[in-house]
Amino acid sequence: MATNPQARVLELLKRFNHGQKVCIESLENDTMWYGKSEKTIRRDLDVIKEYFPDSFELIRGGKGEKGCYKAITKDVFNNFMDKDTIALMVQTFNIAQRNNVLEGIDISEADKKIIEAKIKKSKECYEFITKPYESKKNDVALLKDIERAINWKRYTTLTYKVGDEYKEYIVKPYKIVFMNENFYLACENTSEEFLFTIFRLSNIEKINLHTKTFHTNPDIESFIKQMQTPFAKYTPNFRLHLIDVVVEIDSSKAKFFKAKKFLPSQNTIEQKDDGSLVISFKVTQDMEVEELIKKWLPFMKVITPLSLKQKIEDDLKLYLGV
Repeated sequence: MATNPQARVLELLKRFNHGQKVCIESLENDTMWYGKSEKTIRRDLDVIKEYFPDSFELIRGGKGEKGCYKAITKDVFNNFMDKDTIALMVQTFNIAQRNNVLEGIDISEADKKIIEAKIKKSKECYEFITKPYESKKNDVALLKDIERAINWKRYTTLTYKVGDEYKEYIVKPYKIVFMNENFYLACENTSEEFLFTIFRLSNIEKINLHTKTFHTNPDIESFIKQMQTPFAKYTPNFRLHLIDVVVEIDSSKAKFFKAKKFLPSQNTIEQKDDGSLVISFKVTQDMEVEELIKKWLPFMKVITPLSLKQKIEDDLKLYLGV
């Protein structure tokens, strides 16, 4: 059956409007496109894209399918906004303290009001004690600039607050990282003396994207994924320089370490007959576990390394004045 381009485009629009998946391979066997080339089918899709650029998106098809597309319809939107997603949005945006959470989302004002009402209702179930991210008027613009710098791999100049002063750093931004209830920007430095630094987002006053781009270092990318604390220290080929810290947990507190990993690298080595635990951590430097150890004194004792054990003992003597 011969069909004209207008009829084919209208048929595609109808299918998108009904939320149907449209695949190039399936259309080649469809009555309306039978005998048409892949190039012709893509041209029909391009007509829609030209007039409605945000009407449909490329999606992952099933096995053997290529070039599958689907519209973002009301049904998709409604299914997205389930109770679990709402709860996650409440937590995420309360962490970031971004009151204008829907700014920049391309949906109607009516839909925004529906979402705002759902989030407001859900927020009544939560109480966020800590407020890690100090909200400022330029938060959204700053975060968008940081995201652009990361996505486009652009050298960036940060204006950063250090004490009462502002300093500038030229960096290669990699990731926004959330640790210890704070957001940080993880960067490769242009200085050979300091190869890697994390900057607290709340102290970044402004950023300036350069036109020059950079290539990421796979070792640093891997390091960022395995960071456990803001005190992580990067060294090239960092895995070869990790330190094993072994501690013993008193039986009275062992249940807490069985129930939770206080660092991702926490590993139980032994459970003794008296109920105490011997556990290990892999860290980049002693500073990463010092705070944790001091927090659990006298119920946590350092076994190795001996240098860390001595450091904790010296700090205690200094504190006690002995």
